[in-house]
Amino acid sequence: MEETKIKLLRTLDILKGTDEEHPLTANQICGKLELEGFEAERKSISRNINALIEYYDQYSDENYEIMGSKDSRKGYFMNSRNFEDWELKVLIDAVWQARFLTEERSKSLSQRLRMMASCESRKVLQNVTPVKSHAKTSKHKVAEHIDKLLRAIKEGRKVVFEYESTDTNMKRHSRFDGKEYLINPYALKWNGDRYYLVCNYDKYDDLSFYRLDRIANLQITDMPVKPAKEVVGDNPSMKIEAFVSKSLYSYGGESIRLVLCIKPFMVDELVDYFGEDLKFRENGLEDEFEVHVSVNNADGLYYWLLQHGENVKVVSPEPVRDELLRRIDKIRSLY
Repeated sequence: MEETKIKLLRTLDILKGTDEEHPLTANQICGKLELEGFEAERKSISRNINALIEYYDQYSDENYEIMGSKDSRKGYFMNSRNFEDWELKVLIDAVWQARFLTEERSKSLSQRLRMMASCESRKVLQNVTPVKSHAKTSKHKVAEHIDKLLRAIKEGRKVVFEYESTDTNMKRHSRFDGKEYLINPYALKWNGDRYYLVCNYDKYDDLSFYRLDRIANLQITDMPVKPAKEVVGDNPSMKIEAFVSKSLYSYGGESIRLVLCIKPFMVDELVDYFGEDLKFRENGLEDEFEVHVSVNNADGLYYWLLQHGENVKVVSPEPVRDELLRRIDKIRSLY
């Protein structure tokens, strides 16, 4: 009996690899099962397929539609599934673009997404190489943080953590000598290639956000969370969304090489924008460092430079310096 159940499930797995252009007959499915060590014969496989057709047609919410070919001699195929090929392509690209995922996690997730397509579609999705993010994280903890914070939000419990920053040697340290942040978690938001925790401190009546990749030693407490409605009022989900959209942003454009002179406390801001592959060198001035980076030359770059204008100096290229000065002059002209 156990082998019969397993054989039914393996028949479904085999059918998931078919499509209208690549159906399989009951005899062909028998052959595949026999290669796996199952005893199979055409009539029993046909009965299993009919049982699967009835189940997914009448009882299951899964979007699996098994059909017979117009030419019955060609066999059966999966006519529809949970995701269309283009949807899987979009999801796979998003996985590779997500900077908060390590390359290993992106590879694992994209492989599992491809397995939801037919065999031929898997090959296409494999060959259509996604445009990978230029700055993938080397840290594994973001995924674990997402999992733990989702659990805390679901259970309505506070969390406690330390928050890290990066020095000019690319070493991470807990801020304020290991200060613990005890907060009420409300939402997780992906914005600008980063994941953020939106939360509240009990003693304040406003919202804060923290980067998940900077959080360390995250723990769920036994203390109940303060309801978001007490912090932002009615429709808390809408209020939180508005808070995020006004607080975070991202950039884009044509790639150039840029040389900057920065203060040491600006390292985290550079990691945010340029990624983790940075090398700093002293430039002969006290408490200043020079760094070479690749960046997209578009509005986003100048927004960032203007935002940090007192602590970041553009050394080269000259056209970027000139454009930045032009924008500064335009701002000055408004006053």
